[in-house]
Amino acid sequence: MSRMRAACLLLVAVAACGGGSGSAGATFSGAVKGQTLSPKDSISSPATVLLPIGGTAGVAAIVLGDDGALCTKVTANTEPRNGKALILLLADVNPNLIASAPAGTGTFTVYDFSAGLAGGLPPAHAAVVSFGVDDASCVQDDTKSATGKSGSVTLTRNSGGSYAGSYEVTFDSGDHVTGTFGTTACPGLADYLRANTHSCG
Repeated sequence: MSRMRAACLLLVAVAACGGGSGSAGATFSGAVKGQTLSPKDSISSPATVLLPIGGTAGVAAIVLGDDGALCTKVTANTEPRNGKALILLLADVNPNLIASAPAGTGTFTVYDFSAGLAGGLPPAHAAVVSFGVDDASCVQDDTKSATGKSGSVTLTRNSGGSYAGSYEVTFDSGDHVTGTFGTTACPGLADYLRANTHSCG
């Protein structure tokens, strides 16, 4: 799940076509670079991440992963081996370009920070999305990972650090995925995202 860290640095920073679904209130339909995802856990927390243009941003961090003990692991600052995850970072952006965790619900437009502000200013409700695959050493496999280029995330519940909604995202690989999420609040996720290094387990 080092893609999670990479996504944050961007805002700061599933084997055949088809799809999968999982418990924990999350579904994933489609494939990214031939990789499907069957979510076994969906966690979330308001968090602060680093912006690539300097400064920080408040976001709602949402992670759908194929590890059933995701909150336990990130709370222990540990990345799952051979993990796959879809990471959604949602923010309200004011006219002064200050981002904060969403105050309510609504539709968040996928924004790609990889070009900096050359791609235009972020929308008032912005989403940064990434799909990450790690190897057995918890090193991100860039040949299987991707960054969201367009699409949207619709937030229908925002309560106490837990969120629900749906997404439809097209990645820089050209792949398109859709799904839903209903997360469990995991305060340890915010600390995980602030850490510079993580253990692998």
